[in-house]
Amino acid sequence: MKISKDVWISSIGVGLTTLIFCLIAGVFNLWMSGAAFIAASYFFGAGAPMDKVLNISVSFLLGIALGCFCLWLLALPHLGGLITSSVILGFLTFLVLFLQGTIMKFAEVPAWLLAWGTTMLIITNITIKSWPVFLIQLIAAMYLGVYLIIIGSNYFSKWMYRLFPDKEPKKTKESEKN
Repeated sequence: MKISKDVWISSIGVGLTTLIFCLIAGVFNLWMSGAAFIAASYFFGAGAPMDKVLNISVSFLLGIALGCFCLWLLALPHLGGLITSSVILGFLTFLVLFLQGTIMKFAEVPAWLLAWGTTMLIITNITIKSWPVFLIQLIAAMYLGVYLIIIGSNYFSKWMYRLFPDKEPKKTKESEKN
């Protein structure tokens, strides 16, 4: 079985940038590595659109803010019940889509919802001792997932292709005509 150059370079790049992320996370006690991998997976699954990285980053912030707002809202007396909380969450989901379709066209709804869900998952399962530290760590983890793991591996791949170019130039339509 011959393994392609693309597979080697991509695998090594993602492996190295993940290693670097894990070292950074360990040094700075970023215990939310899962959030980094969720964010990286979303960005990779979306095709790693470099032209939308800022939109996705802002959408992550919107999702984190919405997750914190939901926790506060659902912690209010009489709003945590099944019917009431379902109506609230349904309305907020409607609001996200409505805002993106009208006045916030820059927002990426899947990234917004992903960050909202990730935030809710974390904050409903642990006690937050310091909100500023928690928010900084969550944002840092998600941004490192996109900017370090995915974009870092893309730059690594470009560098490797320059360092080890193909032996034969790829045939173009023009060269096939000659």
